[in-house]
Amino acid sequence: MFEIGKWYTVWLIEAGEEGSLAYKVADYDAPLLRLHNPNIGNDMIVNTSSPMFVRAQMSEHQEEERRPLLELPEWAQTTDKS
Repeated sequence: MFEIGKWYTVWLIEAGEEGSLAYKVADYDAPLLRLHNPNIGNDMIVNTSSPMFVRAQMSEHQEEERRPLLELPEWAQTTDKS
C-alpha cells in the first residue's frame, strides 16, 4: 500500500482538528507506518487502522524531482572570502 522512500501528504486528526503535512515513508509494517520529515526532525509512527488516520496521498513531486524555490546567482553561491 505504501512505498518506502516516497513522499506522501498525510491527513490526521489531532486535538479534534484535521491537518496534513508532507512525510517520507521510512518503513511500513501494516498497520504501522513510520514517517519522516527532515524539517520536523523526529520520525512519527502512525497506526493506519486508527480513526485518527484520515488518508494519505502520494506526492506528485518526489524528492529527486524537487528544485529550490530560489536559485541563487553564481556569485552568491561562492564561499571564497578573499
